[in-house]
Amino acid sequence: MNEYWCFLIPAILLAIFSDKIDEAAKADEKLKKVILVICAGVVLITLIRVVSDLFIPT
Repeated sequence: MNEYWCFLIPAILLAIFSDKIDEAAKADEKLKKVILVICAGVVLITLIRVVSDLFIPT
């Protein structure tokens, strides 16, 4: 379960700094939306996997 944090923490950090990344790339808000969608997907998939590991032992 520890390896899931390797995906969750960067996804959260990317979502937090998506405004700064968008400004640095000068991408007129399109890049920000793409980053947020990808981060939300990674967070959702990771959380589902963590919860399933808690309730379904392998």
